[in-house]
Amino acid sequence: MRGAGVAAILAALIAPATAQNITMDGVARSASLMRLLVESCPDIDRDVGNRYVNAFREAGEKSYGKQAFDRTLARELPRRAQEVREAGASAWCAAQRARMLGMGGAALFRK
Repeated sequence: MRGAGVAAILAALIAPATAQNITMDGVARSASLMRLLVESCPDIDRDVGNRYVNAFREAGEKSYGKQAFDRTLARELPRRAQEVREAGASAWCAAQRARMLGMGGAALFRK
C-alpha cells in the first residue's frame, strides 16, 4: 500500500510537467525538495521521503546521465537549502506539508 502511495505522489509531482518537457533542472528540483523535506521537517516519514529522493535521482540519472544529473543536483541543493533558511524551517515545512497533502501526499507524513 505504501508503494502505491509513493507512486501516486511521484506521479502527482511529475504530472504538471508532462504537458511540457520534463527538464533535468525540474527533476533536480524535485529531488532537492524531497531531500530538504527529509532533512528539515520533523513530521516526514524519512523512509518514504528517502524513497522519493532515490526515485527522482534514479530518474534523473537514467534520463540525463549520472554525471550531468549529479552536477545539476549539486547546484540545486544549495538553492533549496537557502529557500528553507529564508522562510525558516518551520514555515517552509508547513507550506510544503499543505502542498503535498493537497496532492494526495499523506504517505509522506507521519500522523
